[in-house]
Amino acid sequence: MKIPQKRIVVELEDMSLDLICFHHAMAVLGDRAQVGALNGYLEATLEANPEIAKYGVLLPRGLTVVLPEFALHNPQSTVKRLWD
Repeated sequence: MKIPQKRIVVELEDMSLDLICFHHAMAVLGDRAQVGALNGYLEATLEANPEIAKYGVLLPRGLTVVLPEFALHNPQSTVKRLWD
């Protein structure tokens, strides 16, 4: 499964890049546990928007952010259960 690319405009005050990434991933995946387990999505978004770091933590209203397509990786679970 992939998180599709999307271009958004920051419309609310006090929005951070990680919050924007979280909302987009939740809209696609619909599962907080899957979103919480994502590794590298924020970093991929920073790479797609290199100029965004100059704004600091809170992004200004009207800023366009490109959320990149991101492939989900399903690493093998290392959890051992008694019944395995």
